Amino acid sequence: MKAAPFKYLRPESLEEALEALAEHGEECRPLAGGQSLIPLLAMRLAQPAVIVDLGRIPRLRGFDGLHIGAMTTNSDLERQPETMPPVVVAALPHIGHFQIRNRGTVGGALAHCDPAAEWPALALALAARITLRSARGERIVDAADFITGPLTTAIAPDELLIEVELPAWARSARFGFEEVARRPGDFALAGAVCVAGPDGRRLVLFAGGEVPVLLADPNSPFTVTGDLHAGRGYRRRLAEGLLKRAWEAAA
Repeated sequence: MKAAPFKYLRPESLEEALEALAEHGEECRPLAGGQSLIPLLAMRLAQPAVIVDLGRIPRLRGFDGLHIGAMTTNSDLERQPETMPPVVVAALPHIGHFQIRNRGTVGGALAHCDPAAEWPALALALAARITLRSARGERIVDAADFITGPLTTAIAPDELLIEVELPAWARSARFGFEEVARRPGDFALAGAVCVAGPDGRRLVLFAGGEVPVLLADPNSPFTVTGDLHAGRGYRRRLAEGLLKRAWEAAA
């Protein structure tokens, strides 16, 4: 199939992009790396009237270890691993194939918020803070409040995700990252990430259900869903093992 007709805008500044979102509202979709939106357009699962391409806004790209611009690609981060928290470095190779990482952006992954994707789980485990901006102003949302449902976030129709703020990585911090996929580059059948720091451990299960979930420990109750790739019973047993391994690795 081909995408339904739409109006294509390519603003040169953040202000222009925000004006376009304010004007077109829910009929408008921002385009970041395109690794999620382009297939949805091609299958006509998404049919926006307006596409706002963010590719020419340099203000949205770049990182310093704690702040990551929304248009920063996963490959950008891979090239400077010394600036990233070790748990992010461990997760990056699991994000699709290298072609996907060359185009896929941090902000795009968080905005799309696939339950099997690594970035929503990392943001939750790291207690990241996400900056959203519109023509009305700017607000910062904690990762725990950002994910509101399956493929759904706190981003309003006229807002852009412009930056992700990660906490400073303590010298004493430890982590565990575990993921199982059918093939390298595929979405995970189940995954777990645990970050242990001065304030305790944060354990997240992802790819198990409709959203990534924060758990108190590996024995906390959780629900999983089954699909054509993994039945519910298999996915539960897989998740239980991965949660324990990630928890122990962060001990």
